[in-house]
Amino acid sequence: MGWPYHFIDLSPAEKVLRREALDRYAFYAQLSAILPLGVVLLYRVAIWATKPRQDVYSTVPNSPALKSQRLGSSRWSSRVRKVKWWLSEDFSQANSILGQRDEWVVGFAWLGWLLVLSVRGTGDDYLHFTKRLGLIAASQYPIQYLLSLKSLNPFAYVFRSSHEHINRYHRVLGRVIFALLALHVGFYLNFFIQNGVFGRRMKAPVVVAGVIAFTLFNLLYGTALRPLREVSYRLFFLTHLFVAFAMPVILCKHAPPARIFMGESLLVFILDLISRKLDTITAKATLESIPGTSLVKITASIPRSKINRFRLHPGSHVYLNIPAASRQSVDPKSAAHLLFEFLFNPFTVAAVDPNKGDVTLVARHKAGPMTTALARFAGGTKPLAGLTSSNTSTEPTEIPLSLEGPYGVSTRFPQLSSGGFDRILLVAGGIGATFTVPIYRAITAENPSAKVDMVWAIRSAGDATWAVTNGKSLMEDDNVQIFLTGDVVNGANGAGDGYGSGAEVEMSSMQRDRRRGRLTAQHNRKRPDLKKIVDGVFAHGTEERVAVLVCGPEEMAKELRAAMGSWVRRGRAVWYHKEGFGL
Repeated sequence: MGWPYHFIDLSPAEKVLRREALDRYAFYAQLSAILPLGVVLLYRVAIWATKPRQDVYSTVPNSPALKSQRLGSSRWSSRVRKVKWWLSEDFSQANSILGQRDEWVVGFAWLGWLLVLSVRGTGDDYLHFTKRLGLIAASQYPIQYLLSLKSLNPFAYVFRSSHEHINRYHRVLGRVIFALLALHVGFYLNFFIQNGVFGRRMKAPVVVAGVIAFTLFNLLYGTALRPLREVSYRLFFLTHLFVAFAMPVILCKHAPPARIFMGESLLVFILDLISRKLDTITAKATLESIPGTSLVKITASIPRSKINRFRLHPGSHVYLNIPAASRQSVDPKSAAHLLFEFLFNPFTVAAVDPNKGDVTLVARHKAGPMTTALARFAGGTKPLAGLTSSNTSTEPTEIPLSLEGPYGVSTRFPQLSSGGFDRILLVAGGIGATFTVPIYRAITAENPSAKVDMVWAIRSAGDATWAVTNGKSLMEDDNVQIFLTGDVVNGANGAGDGYGSGAEVEMSSMQRDRRRGRLTAQHNRKRPDLKKIVDGVFAHGTEERVAVLVCGPEEMAKELRAAMGSWVRRGRAVWYHKEGFGL
């Protein structure tokens, strides 16, 4: 079958019909992205309306009919779990993780649907097809902005998910939009070249605006790639912020029919900025270095009206910013001052004290400007060029800090402490314990009989001194296994201070010397055997439901997931979560 499109001349009336078709199919494309929200809401209403309001007759518990139904349901549930587990596996090429399999499945399915809408009804009109690609890509911009929202995200609300989970599909839709725009640009360039008008048309303002928009989109896409993001989160963040605001304005100039979609995008962007600003507080914070480590402990006073949000969701995180009041020694016109205006780093809330109204954050000093500044304020490093401080001691320092949040997938966790799981395993690497320790505390406080174990790999014993529960260190807890990692495991907390691999690390298991009442290191000098640990958790009963949470180096999460995979393939019920700040 040959190429169906041709360059054709249309009459004014035919151009009007083409314009109507372009607008109609762009509307269909946007509506089809919103339609799932309505379908899910209707489904939930139907379930609520048909839910029995009183006790009804039930089958005798031990009857053959109920047993057969239970076994059939169990087999079906096992198949579903296996498919979900397979879809949640990482998809990688050349040792680079390119997202999860479900992201690729959804991405190709959505791209295919949008391509169908781009082709349908275009006949043999080359320009109709080319314009359709661009306008349908523009129709997805408001959806792309909605998927990125943290506090006003309708997809997270309707699907009862979190911003962190929905944000994965923000990235997927970004790739789909990029593919459509690349086709749009390629076909238009071919049209200019084939008709001998390339030089003249490339000087037209409408085309120049399109070239600028596509260049910015390439810049955005490039800086969003994982390797570049890990090298410079600042570059990614600032590029993202600038392009998110500039793109709708430029595209209005390039494609006037897309103005309604660009207006929707700007409205979503502005509402998000307002909501995040309203959720930001400037609190007095105490910063201190933890002796013998590269850690900084930050204790901030939170208004009583907000502290309950932190207490109810252990493992949540905030975005931290150093406000102008804490940068008084910096020239307001300098690059350093402007840089900190746009630095908002995520940090997990390591502890909440509702009685004092305090939250505690723990950050490891890395090469990034945020953790360097925090360490300097805490007296742990020399002053940074352009941002000086008189504090050179290890005494606590008080400065105002801006905190936005709390956010996090933990707000959508099942009730871990209510008995919904028979066993719970928490695994942490380095500073990743700021996520698992609060969850461990919450579970043991609400349900002391819960079967919960925690495995924590740290560089040195000093890295665990901040983790104190009811005045007692976690090193004194029999349900916590601590492994010393020397000086090479790279746990991290916060974007820009990314998790290290720490793949080849020797560790010493920390166990209790009951005769002396203290902890002592075994001399086997080996990494924690996560497979053995996982097998021990799952070996207690085939009917037990297990929850596993991990926050640490990528290699640790991979090893843990591989150990769990064999049990999932046997049909075991597992709820698994890997915490991270991937964007």
